[in-house]
Amino acid sequence: MEFSLAPMEGITGYVTRNAFHHNFDYIDKYYTPFIPAAKKMSKKILRDINPENNKGINLIPQIMSNRVDEVLDMGNQLKAYGYTSMNINFGCPSGTVVGKKRGSGFLTAPDELDRFLDELYSKTDMEISIKTRIGFNSEDEWTNILDIYSKYPIPVLIIHPRIQKDFYKNVPRLDSFAMATQKIDSSKTKLCYNGDITSTAYFNSLQQLFPDVDAYMIGRGLYAYPGLIPHLDTTRQNKSTKSDYKVRLRAFHDEIINGYLDDFSSAKDAMFHMKEIWSFLRNSFQNSDKYWKKIRKCQTLDEYNIIVNAIFNECQLHEL
Repeated sequence: MEFSLAPMEGITGYVTRNAFHHNFDYIDKYYTPFIPAAKKMSKKILRDINPENNKGINLIPQIMSNRVDEVLDMGNQLKAYGYTSMNINFGCPSGTVVGKKRGSGFLTAPDELDRFLDELYSKTDMEISIKTRIGFNSEDEWTNILDIYSKYPIPVLIIHPRIQKDFYKNVPRLDSFAMATQKIDSSKTKLCYNGDITSTAYFNSLQQLFPDVDAYMIGRGLYAYPGLIPHLDTTRQNKSTKSDYKVRLRAFHDEIINGYLDDFSSAKDAMFHMKEIWSFLRNSFQNSDKYWKKIRKCQTLDEYNIIVNAIFNECQLHEL
């Protein structure tokens, strides 16, 4: 079974990737937050993909574009850093992205999408996977989109079974994912499920529905419960006690905050990014709501550290 960390803008950079790798080393693949296929990567992006900042990590750069020449040029830039594969994003629901007919916005133009993939796969020598939603306005669009994907040598097709209009609300449309398991040739393309995996109960229900699917991408669920994967795949379990887990969870947190303090120009910026992390991580702890409210309001690093110490000292962990 294969697990990957979903690309989440502003969160899944090299600092948090390393924290997972050093403390919860169960993730098989990591994907970068999407990289705009511009002529030249920014210093921030170059720092994020630099192999020196991702030692021991299987990292796949994710590209946002609707132009083949841009993707090919980006591929050449990535090769200089030793990358041999990319992922194309047809899933982002953000209004600023879809307005440019990128991300899930490209799904509104299936004929253009077909031509894009035909030219891209005929010209590239890199391995290119795809992350996609199942449509823009309606899941009825999915049949045509699937027919297009089935024509090309896509090594991995990561499906988030929501339409753009759902954003991250409503329940994943599992009937549409089931359609993909029937229409996509598994000998050519590996299917990867992405969406709402935050508990063993939900994961087990997916396994029952899709017994032949063995690749899963998790984002919010892993930031809420960094040690989730061994509970989903028992072959990865070790004999760590709950206290050992809390120690690792604290080390995970501390590595991220220290990395942010090194990476950002001010402690305030680092603390702001930690608030994003805690919007998920608070779910690991019982009765954490009052501490989460304090974290949201805190203004200084000293105040932040006091609250975090209280969480780890006073809150019990949730069962997974």
